[in-house]
Amino acid sequence: MKRLFVAVNIELSNEYKALTQQLKIDLRNDNIVWVKSELQHLTLRFLGETPETKIEPIINALSIVSNSTQIFDLQLDKMGIFGSKHAPETLWYGFSEFSLFKNMFEKLEKELFSLGFQENYGNFVPNITVGRIKKVDSKKHFWETFEKLQPQFTQTISVNHLKLIQSKLNNDGPKYKTLCDLVING
Repeated sequence: MKRLFVAVNIELSNEYKALTQQLKIDLRNDNIVWVKSELQHLTLRFLGETPETKIEPIINALSIVSNSTQIFDLQLDKMGIFGSKHAPETLWYGFSEFSLFKNMFEKLEKELFSLGFQENYGNFVPNITVGRIKKVDSKKHFWETFEKLQPQFTQTISVNHLKLIQSKLNNDGPKYKTLCDLVING
């Protein structure tokens, strides 16, 4: 079994890198595990523990999706939180408009369903994880910082590749290995 996900590689702009640094400074009293910049990505679909026999069919499904999708851009333009006001769990950067990304997700879902994967229920919120929140020292300070540092800029993310990535969890964080990198060329 391999722990897999499908993603688009990204590299944050200098503005988003600076925003991340400011968050680290302003939230230094909180227990947040910050995601290393080289591990940041935009997940299209988390597959989880997957038998090795399904890897080739998954690659074929990704090929179908990449061949039927035109390259497109997304505008990274906001910061969000998963969890609740009382128990924030994940800090992320995301998109106000992502209909083309959702269309690609729906194409992939159809292909994965035919391979025996369960449908992915829940809200579809494309995001780049910045930090995993373990404990907040002061909720008032945390939310004031969150509101104050909302990005006032955008970054264009070109969706031109789909990658099948294996994730191995270790004590010092995850290690990623790209199993397949497909160019979007529909």
